[in-house]
Amino acid sequence: MDATLTWLDLTTSDRDKMRRVLDLFHEKGTIDEMGLGSLRDAFSDALFPGTSTIQTRLRYVLFIPWIYQQLEVRKTNSSQVAARARAEEIQLIDPLKRNEDSDGTIGGRSHDSLVRLPSSVYWSALVRWEIFQNRQSQSWYHSNFDRLTNGGDIAPATDDPGVVQSHRPNWHPRLPSPPPSFPSAASFALTTDEASFLQGRLEDRCAGTLLAWLAREGSDAPEEGCFWDDRAASMASTEICETIELARRFSLHVEGMPLLYNLLLAERLHTDHGGDDEPVEQYRIALTEWAARELREEVYDPASLWAFAASRGTRVPSRQLQFIESWSKRISEIPLNQITEDQSLRDLIANREWQLKRERARLVNTGRLLDWNGAVGVGRMDFRWHRVRQLLFDLHQGLSA
Repeated sequence: MDATLTWLDLTTSDRDKMRRVLDLFHEKGTIDEMGLGSLRDAFSDALFPGTSTIQTRLRYVLFIPWIYQQLEVRKTNSSQVAARARAEEIQLIDPLKRNEDSDGTIGGRSHDSLVRLPSSVYWSALVRWEIFQNRQSQSWYHSNFDRLTNGGDIAPATDDPGVVQSHRPNWHPRLPSPPPSFPSAASFALTTDEASFLQGRLEDRCAGTLLAWLAREGSDAPEEGCFWDDRAASMASTEICETIELARRFSLHVEGMPLLYNLLLAERLHTDHGGDDEPVEQYRIALTEWAARELREEVYDPASLWAFAASRGTRVPSRQLQFIESWSKRISEIPLNQITEDQSLRDLIANREWQLKRERARLVNTGRLLDWNGAVGVGRMDFRWHRVRQLLFDLHQGLSA
């Protein structure tokens, strides 16, 4: 039976959190088999605030305000705005697909059946970068649309009796105007003015982050590399570089966990169900190669990880903390060429899966084991870089237009 999710009586915040969880299932390598997602996301948010794993092209953060501004001008009712906005977003698909550069078009295949609209994908960016001035959820905006379109939201009261309250605009006052042909014609190419506006938003609202730094300096990371391979990133502030190094080292250190987990699955499938033994050998080789890279580093000390999490307000559950510390301790105790056979590490991974999934753990649930596709949760954490890199590319193409 397929797993299902049912919407109950959730708050706006609850729904937004659930959408972020569901986003992860759309990206290879982001499935959180070992329960490390909160730490991964803490690094991602520290480095690249406002981004997500399913954002594709940067100009969407302009398309969405333009669509809503048109709905505001038409005085669309709150009861109708969600449906009208959806229709406008669906109608944007075909103009984008007609361009030579159509990669990243959201809904290019699903079209009318599109479930996750661009507006929900990019709303976190619109709020975090303060393009949407009210800094509230999309559902809040829809619910208050009538009031907000009759003069905008009321700004907070001031202590100065000589200052008159004013209305806050829903969208940033310097938001560039859409081209006259929008939305019947649209492309992902930013104009210079649009790119300059977005660069300013990133530098202003994300100051002190790698995203803001690279928005200004550009990126020269190789296509298959990561941000820690970027020369521009290496010239950022000391604080940013420290976060980069923490993320890089954490990513490498825990890369062996899903590799060992998949090795255990491959062995179980081969031994108990006559599966192919080729994946077993492949994962032994992959673990050996990972161990060689880990051996070239200083012994990993999780203390810096806990300090980072605390500085970000990220709660680390005790079992997650114990799991990482046990992994780090054991890795430091044994020759890394023995990692594929070490029973303590094998037990640690098996117990962690049981903690997280109970009866649905693949190592105890035959049905789920037989559904294993040969690789789950593997790959180096890149903290959304594969998406951010495209956003930055779009930005700097526009700046040079």
